[in-house]
Amino acid sequence: MLKTLKLLPVYDSEYYDLIRDLQVPLLCHAKDYLRGVGFFTSGWLRLAAQGMSMFVAEGGLARIVVSPILEEADWEALKLGETAKTISSLRGILSRNIDDLALTLENDTRNALAWMVADGFLEFRFALPRNPRTVGDYHDKVGIFTDENGDRVAIHGSFNDSVKASLNGEAFSVFKSWDPGQVPYVEMHQMRLEALWNNQNKQFNVYRISEAIREKFIQLRTSATRPYTHSTSQQITALSPHCTIKLHDYQKAAIEKWHQSGRRGVFEMATGTGKTITSLAAAVSVHQEQGRLALIVLVPYLHLLEQWEKNCRQFGFEPILCSGQHGRWQISVKSAIQDFNIGVKNHICILAVHKTASTDRFATAIRRIPTANTLLVGDEAHGLGASHLRKALTESAGLRLGLSATPRRWFDDEGTSTIFSYFGPTCFEYTLDQAIGEFLTPYEYLPQLVSLTNEETDQYNEITQKIVAIARSAEHNPELRKRLQKLLLQRARIISLACQKLPALLQLLRSMVEDYQQRGEELNGILIYCPPGGHREVLRVVSALGLRCHEFVHEVSLSEREKLLKQFDTGDIQVLVAIKCLDEGVDVPSTRIAFILASSTNPREFVQRRGRILRKAAGKNHAVVYDFIVAPPLDRLNLKLSSDVSILQREMPRFVEFASSAMNKFSARAVVRDILDHLEMLNLLDEKPWDVYQTLKRWDWGEND
Repeated sequence: MLKTLKLLPVYDSEYYDLIRDLQVPLLCHAKDYLRGVGFFTSGWLRLAAQGMSMFVAEGGLARIVVSPILEEADWEALKLGETAKTISSLRGILSRNIDDLALTLENDTRNALAWMVADGFLEFRFALPRNPRTVGDYHDKVGIFTDENGDRVAIHGSFNDSVKASLNGEAFSVFKSWDPGQVPYVEMHQMRLEALWNNQNKQFNVYRISEAIREKFIQLRTSATRPYTHSTSQQITALSPHCTIKLHDYQKAAIEKWHQSGRRGVFEMATGTGKTITSLAAAVSVHQEQGRLALIVLVPYLHLLEQWEKNCRQFGFEPILCSGQHGRWQISVKSAIQDFNIGVKNHICILAVHKTASTDRFATAIRRIPTANTLLVGDEAHGLGASHLRKALTESAGLRLGLSATPRRWFDDEGTSTIFSYFGPTCFEYTLDQAIGEFLTPYEYLPQLVSLTNEETDQYNEITQKIVAIARSAEHNPELRKRLQKLLLQRARIISLACQKLPALLQLLRSMVEDYQQRGEELNGILIYCPPGGHREVLRVVSALGLRCHEFVHEVSLSEREKLLKQFDTGDIQVLVAIKCLDEGVDVPSTRIAFILASSTNPREFVQRRGRILRKAAGKNHAVVYDFIVAPPLDRLNLKLSSDVSILQREMPRFVEFASSAMNKFSARAVVRDILDHLEMLNLLDEKPWDVYQTLKRWDWGEND
């Protein structure tokens, strides 16, 4: 009886032989065995001979559903056993004494397999996708053992029924029907397996051996390399009649450049120009040439897993999602790599967030992935240059492709070097100016100059003096470096939260609301980027204007974010107030007017934010960007003060970047013309570190504009 077994909740191949220590004892005590498994070979019967012989001796019935991928000799044995059910002469040839079954299984396994099928101890059925266009096989690994008392044990894990699987790192979870807390697991596994066996599964059709013989859909393999042409269900069907995605010429050029660069490099493409699609098409091109591909995609945030999953499926991949929110991904990854290595699959796809991919667990899970056939795609690759994420850059991937509009890390030469050393140099670049009008909407840039209050100015000057006092000594002193970093953050916060920004924002919004009301229209599509710590006050005062607002911050769940974006798209929400969570990967094409209150100095941040704003949408012919720039008023601008200099050094690079591609670049530049003239007068333009002003000085200022 199954209850007499001292079963553990989990059996891991690191400590246990999964066949000898788990499956054999269960077979010895069971009367019914129902199994769903992705891959089966008769070699498993040889290893489980002791359990199977006892199972048959007790009159047991084993029912096994597998995918239709079999060793040729195993398939011949199954066909022979099926035919022997109705032809007595064959049954005589196959006949063996039950007492000798264990020995026969060990020494004449395939003959024993045919005999058990013929005598009704073992029945196989085959699962095929109901949709012939579906890429993927039946890949579950679950089993139900039932004894004469009706007690049941369910096992679920990564283990295929094959000799190869017995050599892998695998595991089983075990659930007992006599444990009240585990009953739901046993019931659910039993219910879904019975439904599958009886052809009631919505995803797969299930066929008997006789039907498989007639329909000729069994796929034979005699070695690790398939000797036959892959069926549609095993191929990546991307860029075929089943895939509607068509590449633009620049995307095709990017893929060609990547191949010419030895299949290593970075796509430095503006936000919104289709880096994801281009990289997946590049992956497909590798598969089409090599016939095999293990694809690993690393993304920075959890919500991007879902976006990438949809895109991967468009190209025919069946991705495994790896994150803290996706349980048992390690087992799925190990099993997929196993199937890939033995030729059951000619492609696999693994999607992981940067944080998960940098763990030892992930490194262990992918340790057997073949280097030559593995492509690692790093989405927002600049993030992987951070010291705590670099472990994600596995050497197991021989092919590499980094994706980023801004691959160089801000004030992190070491991290930048790591990115380009791993992925290779930029092999293709597609700039924002190239994309605007074609794939991104044009935009009007309206910089709004605001000043610090006297109190803020005093605080800024005080902190600046402290920074100057310790800056040189901090280079070789860790404690001073920490203090310097803290002071720099405090000073930056004064600029980001400058209290004059909010009144200026409200004045602009009031004017807009009145203007729209006079025209009988409703103002919507407004996105406000706030600095950390400032968004709640913005929400309060903007809501007081009668506008329907909602925050979009990291505390908002993924499901709630999707709802918010849909409401923003329909106009049910007029204003989204965001912090950093819109910087990467979240499309907000409905944005028509953006207010940038956060005075970011990091090009990655402000370039990404602009990219979010410029996505195309129905009825959107251009976007408007209001950027609140902190600058000392000209009547008290003193560039002999390091504080005034540092403020302009912080704010002007963003202005230069935004103004350079704007449709109104000349009128935008006029906003800082007086400041530039003042700098020229003080002969500061040619002094370092005023590189940004060298750009300003070289500009065509559009005198006749």
